[in-house]
Order: sequence, then structure tokens, then C-alpha cells
Amino acid sequence: MSLLYGIYTALWQLVTSEGFPPKPGFEEKDVSDLSGKVYLVTGATGGIGFELAKILYSKNAKVYIAGRSKDNGTAAVTKIKDEHPKSDGGIELLQLDLSDLTTIKPAADELLSQERRLDAVVHNAGVMAAPTSWRSAQGWDLQFGTNVVGPFVLQRHLQNLLVETAKFAPKDSVRVVFLSSICAHIAPTGGINYENIEGKGIPPLSNLPGVDTWLKYAQSKCANTVMAKGYAEKYKDTGIIAVSPNPGNLKTDLMRHSFLLRALGWTFLYPARYGGLTELYATLSPEIDQSKNGSVIIPWGRVGPMRSDIIDTCNSGGALKFWNWLEEHTQGF
Repeated sequence: MSLLYGIYTALWQLVTSEGFPPKPGFEEKDVSDLSGKVYLVTGATGGIGFELAKILYSKNAKVYIAGRSKDNGTAAVTKIKDEHPKSDGGIELLQLDLSDLTTIKPAADELLSQERRLDAVVHNAGVMAAPTSWRSAQGWDLQFGTNVVGPFVLQRHLQNLLVETAKFAPKDSVRVVFLSSICAHIAPTGGINYENIEGKGIPPLSNLPGVDTWLKYAQSKCANTVMAKGYAEKYKDTGIIAVSPNPGNLKTDLMRHSFLLRALGWTFLYPARYGGLTELYATLSPEIDQSKNGSVIIPWGRVGPMRSDIIDTCNSGGALKFWNWLEEHTQGF
């Protein structure tokens, strides 16, 4: 599968359903009371994760927002409380750094010590177009380490509580959300280049100036889609549903490493709230049931397509292969 075909696919989706979506069909008004339910949203100190956390809290849920910065997290918690003073829910900061695997278990243990249920985990945090020289604490390419490896380890530590919650929660309501991107369409053939990730994502996927970081971002976001499909297959008997949303083309701090998008992107990007609604659909919509387990979600809340070779690879065992690969390469954390 050529890079040009991947770019063509992404552009086609950009100019059709994913780039110019219809009005949201699932919004705050469609969400019932969430009293007693517990949610974790990573990267929720700003951007679309912040928008989702606000909605969940406004509906009386207990919400954990996970982030690296204590100051940013505390400010986000205060702002959400101030915007929704009548909420009977709770909101707390869970401090962790997905680019440093040693921080994840202590954070997960903190949540597990306080909660007896967990209704959804939204793996929202991520980095885009970071310099290719940047590495995670364990030596991974920063994008793959933050967007893929860190969320996988966090999910592993929280899995048992999700399984227990699914035993008594309403059918199909316990969810795991792995955030993807429209860039997933330009990932390598089959979605994952194993030669690249065996080198911790450091070997180049392209020698063209400025292209390598985007291909690595695309691979990491496609990996999130593959993770959702692998999760759906591996844990299909638990009652938990996993999905992978492209939240949309949005005005957020995710663009901080890309001068081009900062310079030009504001003319065709949408407010962050719309991405929060895509995630809201993925997290709560009753339209998502077991028949849609492992699905891709597109803006602003619809089941959508993925490149055919990636789907074929996943359906022929590739999704479970990748899940098991991650398991093997994150032992000890």
C-alpha cells in the first residue's frame, strides 16, 4: 500500500464525511443523569478531553482528569467546578505522565484505592508532530510512547476494575475509548510497521524532510484503532465495548509542534467542543452496542470507515497480534 494511496484516502475522507461532518446527533441534552458513575479521561487539562470532562461532571459523574502538570490539572478542576456549580458529581486530578511508564502504576493504584467501579476510560491524551529526536523516558519515539505504549500500560492496570463494573452496570455501558485521528489513513501498509516499532519507533518511516514525524504520528494513531479492535477481540466476553474515534479537525494545543497547522489551520478547524461531542458519543451513546465493538467513530459521532488493508489485517489476526506484541514489550511496568 503506497504512501500516495494513504494520502489520497485521508484527503478523500477530509473533503467528505470526516472533514465536513453533519451536525452532532448526540449532545449534552441527550445525556441522562450520571450520578454514581466513574470516568477517567486522560489529557483532560485542556482541549477536547477538557470538554468531555466538563460534560460528564455537569451530569453528576465522578470524573478523574489525568495529566502531567499539577498546576494545569488543578486549574482545570477549578474551572470545571466553577462552570458547573450545581453538579453533585466529583472531579479530581490524577497526575501521571504517559511518556514515562514508571508514573502509570502509582497513578492507577491511587484511583483503584478510591473506587469500586469504573464506567469508562477515555485514552484522549496524545502528542502530534513532535520532533523525531524526542524520546519517552523508556526510549520510545515520543509519539508512539505517549500515544500507544503509555495508554496500553494504563489500560492494563485498570482492566480488572472495568471487568468487575461490567458485571453490574447497564449492558454495553462500560467502554474503553482509544483516540485516533484522520491521519490514521496514511499509516504504513496494514497499519503497523513492525520493523519500525521493534526499534521503539525510532528508525525512520521516510527520509523525506519533515515527513517522518507525520508518518510516525499516523502510525501511532492507526495503532490506537488497531488497539481498539484487538481489545474488542481479546475481551469480547467481558461485555466491555472498545471504540476508536477520530475526534475531528480541531483548534487545540495538539498543534503546538506544527508551525504549518498553527499558521494555516485556524481557517478550517472547528472548536474543541465538537471533538468533545465525538468522544461523548463514543463514551455514552446508546447507539453503540456489541455489534459495533471495535468500531471506528468519526465526527461528530458516527460509525465510520478505515482503510481496507488495515481492516483486512485486523480481521485476519493482526489486531490481536499487536495487542499481544504490546503486552510482551511492556513487561515490568
